Amino acid sequence: MTRRALRGGEVLRSADAASAERLDVWIEDGRIAAVTPPEAAPHFAGDVEQIDARGTLAVPGLVNGHTHSQSALLQGTVNGEPLDLFVIRAMARRAPRSSEAAYAGAALHAMAMLKRGITAHIDHLRDGLVPSVEGVDAALRAYLDVGIRAAVAPMYEDRVYLDSLPIDQKALPDDVRARWRGLERPPPQEYFAMMDEVLGRWHGKHPRLQLMLGVDGPQRCTSRLLEMTGDFAARHGIGLHTHLLEAKTQHLMAPEAHGGSFVRYLDGFGLVNEKSSLAHFVWCTEDDIALAAARGVNVVHNPASNLLLGSGIQPLGRLLRAGVSVALGTDGQSSATVSVLEQARLASMLSRVSDIDPAHWVDARSAFRLATEGGARLLGLAGQAGRIEPGAHADIALIDVTGPGWRPRGDVYNHLVMYENGANVRTVLVAGEVVLRDGRCTRIDEGALLTEAEARAAELAQAAAPGLAQLERDAPHLGKALVDALRRRAPLNRFANLG
Repeated sequence: MTRRALRGGEVLRSADAASAERLDVWIEDGRIAAVTPPEAAPHFAGDVEQIDARGTLAVPGLVNGHTHSQSALLQGTVNGEPLDLFVIRAMARRAPRSSEAAYAGAALHAMAMLKRGITAHIDHLRDGLVPSVEGVDAALRAYLDVGIRAAVAPMYEDRVYLDSLPIDQKALPDDVRARWRGLERPPPQEYFAMMDEVLGRWHGKHPRLQLMLGVDGPQRCTSRLLEMTGDFAARHGIGLHTHLLEAKTQHLMAPEAHGGSFVRYLDGFGLVNEKSSLAHFVWCTEDDIALAAARGVNVVHNPASNLLLGSGIQPLGRLLRAGVSVALGTDGQSSATVSVLEQARLASMLSRVSDIDPAHWVDARSAFRLATEGGARLLGLAGQAGRIEPGAHADIALIDVTGPGWRPRGDVYNHLVMYENGANVRTVLVAGEVVLRDGRCTRIDEGALLTEAEARAAELAQAAAPGLAQLERDAPHLGKALVDALRRRAPLNRFANLG
């Protein structure tokens, strides 16, 4: 029986709390046993590990609702370009990678997240044309070794990429069109065979880990694949994590037979429910929002990624007012640090240029709720995570509040969302275990991991060089076709067009 106590610090119990309080937190077997005033008698008698929390603020562990671990080995490689061009560039990098590279990327990603107070995440894992059992195993082993809570959703799609775009393919040069049309995907049966094997190896074996289906956005999937996905999800009782309505090009591809709604289209396969999560959801209509609320589906807002790729501004305020459950995601680490608090700040600020009525703006406390309780719901942990309350999982981050960003002190939520980015996180507990102490991971050799990650990144860069060189020759033609599509008029607008 493991018992720990956080003593002498401040505690923000949840986004329901008006302010932080000076409290002691008592932990037993991975859960919070009690939260008591410092002058109260010790909750436990006997052997208890005392953690000195003076000078810190304990907050519920943050949740990263959408990310891609393979991007950790590609840090600093994304300059920013329209989403579909970015995806084409990512496809050009998709040389086969070893399970050692998959492990190094996931472990590095987990380390970076713990250092920003993130205790749980969804990894929308890209691992080749069809994810391999070895690659998914490697990511799960990395998360187990580092100690973070994780849901892994292996990515797959089966349509030829050009067919997922609203472009005139005949306008492309013959060689470009032939080259990209030749990139066919293996049949869906291979994906579900992989998922069956991985579930057999991991499902229910480790309480911090789970699996989800991760098929890519519906515009990249055949109806047969989505039908099989719905059937598999129902038989195994697992959720779906997918990109949805991230960019205008996807809005333009929405099926007319389903009222121009990808949400209704997915709903027809039984994939819009409380176990599913839809990443981005920028180009959603009012009908999409109403259906998402009615089905209890989760939406993940990725404001930094949407801005970097020029995808548009998610109507967050409308989603929340409609009762949609929203979490926050950082998306890939290839373009920016994995800070959920930075996403909270951007989400709050962008809501202020999306609606002129300040009553509809997302304030700091609401943004913090998305980063904690909204994320907990994604993982099926509503009420069990995102709160520092008796009975909840002891997923907690201790933030150093002695520096100038915290003194003098105003509203605690304003400090967390508008001043903090996670760089002041000192200690992190997951399931009551100290996995980050004084800013260092406790379960892994950080120096050795960084050295390994750099070596694997160099290998991947060398393997990707021929594909990237070919892409540079194709990019002007593909880019023109995509920009022409983005210029098309649509009834919906999610861009900040200045007149």
